[in-house]
Amino acid sequence: MMWMLIVVLGMCGGHATGWTYHASTYTMNWTMAREWCWINNHTDMVVIQNQEENNYLLNILPDRTGSPYYWIGIKKINGNWTWVGTNGTWVGNSSWAPNEPNNKLGEECVEMYVNKGNSENNGKWNDDMCSNLKYSLCYRGEGLNHCFSCCCFLRPLVNHLMKAVLRL
Repeated sequence: MMWMLIVVLGMCGGHATGWTYHASTYTMNWTMAREWCWINNHTDMVVIQNQEENNYLLNILPDRTGSPYYWIGIKKINGNWTWVGTNGTWVGNSSWAPNEPNNKLGEECVEMYVNKGNSENNGKWNDDMCSNLKYSLCYRGEGLNHCFSCCCFLRPLVNHLMKAVLRL
């Protein structure tokens, strides 16, 4: 059964107000991770607004030492690091690991590292190849319309395809 991390939190002056976070129990590439969010009726991949929210996620996510990486909702679009599912504005963050992003070998997606045994990089971000496998980290904004553009139309098809891929 799918493990979901459901914690009510919304960053509004540092108080919990209506966000829930959800993590997959298996790894997938960045595109499939984003589709996993939609298929499971979440708003999108997590969009971390500030260091406080980053630290909160770090504290509630399980310590998966074998594969401690989660895809988050940042992707390089037209040469710029962009939050997906928002107005596209890069808000910046101090959560990048040292010397990151480095765009090594065309890395265009962003992971969050969660390993409580490694305090140096725990909670830090790294750019990585979008094809690599990580856990999906999603959010749901309460009271928001979860159906964006063509997403509702394509959701049944994508759901069918995801199930077929997972059977392979």
